[in-house]
Amino acid sequence: MSICRGVAGRRGANPVGIFIHNDAGSQNANAAFYQKWLQTHNLENGFAHYYVAQDGILQAEDDINHAWHCGDTNGNNNYLSIEVCQSMGDIDIFKSNEEKALQLAAQKCKQYGIEPNQNTIRLHQEVYATLCPHRSVEIHGGASGCKTYFINRIRELMGLAEMPKVTYTGASNTVKPAQTGDTGVVFTYGVKSGGRILPFVTNLSDFAGIQGIPITDAAIKVNKGSVKYRVHIKGGGWLPWVTGCNWNDPINGYAGNGQIIDAIEVYYSTPEDIVNKYGYQKAQYRISPVNGNYYSWQYDNETGNGQDGYAGCFGVAMDRFQLF
Repeated sequence: MSICRGVAGRRGANPVGIFIHNDAGSQNANAAFYQKWLQTHNLENGFAHYYVAQDGILQAEDDINHAWHCGDTNGNNNYLSIEVCQSMGDIDIFKSNEEKALQLAAQKCKQYGIEPNQNTIRLHQEVYATLCPHRSVEIHGGASGCKTYFINRIRELMGLAEMPKVTYTGASNTVKPAQTGDTGVVFTYGVKSGGRILPFVTNLSDFAGIQGIPITDAAIKVNKGSVKYRVHIKGGGWLPWVTGCNWNDPINGYAGNGQIIDAIEVYYSTPEDIVNKYGYQKAQYRISPVNGNYYSWQYDNETGNGQDGYAGCFGVAMDRFQLF
């Protein structure tokens, strides 16, 4: 019996294509890690059929069963999912894992009579608001380049002719809110930095903050559903959750107390109409340490699979914040 035990349901037919994911996991997130992690992980938060890592390939779910891997009903029900692991680790190890994943994809295409093309080889970010497969997209020159590479490498492994470059406008390295499936969810957020209240921004139109100046407070609101959030004080602890967005309300209008923060946690509650149409959505957010590169994206307060449950690093001040 598979690790995931058919929990997402049985397909009843051969898969029609393959989604290729990146796990946002560290160097330690190998097949042995996922073998243990999946047995305690809340599977409703997501899992793939296959996990491809430096130490081998783990099959977590039988091909005939669904997997909750892409936040899209058609994708979950009708496609296989392959997770390229250790995507936040050593680049050469990741590239080797990716090649093994494409070899597995070619094998599965042959097994089920799938012709690799734009409709059968998919990226997670085509159907859900995510950067996944973030490392592959970065390596292969953006979403279009990545999708083209995946299709043609699989075709090459199968002895098929190369296809023309895919023109893919549904996503890019900088995810646009429309990729949520046009849910219309808009986050508006702002921060205090250097003693100043900075202008609010929406989704990924910009970032909140000033590079080089630590953030002390944050305010967030959303146009549909509800959001709660809290911040962690550098050298201290977590402050209480807040749900409002009003710089004149120090109790529930913003998170912070004027001291430098080093982490932020955001949780989005999806309204019923969006759940029924698109499924549950998540707050996706990231921060950068002062004068550093952005840390990886976080999803609500999830833990495991490369997620910390918050964005930031205790003891390290932040200067930029993004949320969508």
